[in-house]
Amino acid sequence: MNNQGFFNDELLEKRVDTFYGYGDYQGNYWFVGMEEAGGDFNDINNRINIWSNRGKQEIEDIAEYHKDIGWGGSFLSGAKLDVPVWRAIIRIVLSAKGKENFDKKDILAYQINELGRKYKETCLLELLPLPSPSLKHWIFAQHSRLSFLSNRDTYEKYCLEKRINHISQRIK
Repeated sequence: MNNQGFFNDELLEKRVDTFYGYGDYQGNYWFVGMEEAGGDFNDINNRINIWSNRGKQEIEDIAEYHKDIGWGGSFLSGAKLDVPVWRAIIRIVLSAKGKENFDKKDILAYQINELGRKYKETCLLELLPLPSPSLKHWIFAQHSRLSFLSNRDTYEKYCLEKRINHISQRIK
């Protein structure tokens, strides 16, 4: 469906079934989050269309993808440490690697050059594939005719077991 105000349901379903996150499955450090944050219909629709245009990859390079969706400033010189989850992940990785006394400059360098990048050491997976700004915010029922998106509970029941199994297989 390509009507204004509606997602392309075929593409949306493909995203739900095949998108898992960012980075590299060969990485030494894996993190599984609930879902990435998202904004309004236009923001999420843009993210899904860009993902499609980039080849509908199972796992993306976080910096390249975010540049394409217009949020690439976090991966450029002069970036800020404005994503708390990323800061926490980076602190964990730097600590696990034995780095002591790291500062904001070290965290920022890792964010720009390493975090969630293809052929690098981190793998950032999403348990749920659709962006949403909060648990209470559910726009998909108003913008899709896919029955499993009628509410968050139905969506989670549709996704979770299948995605947990897929991630478990990737771990093995």
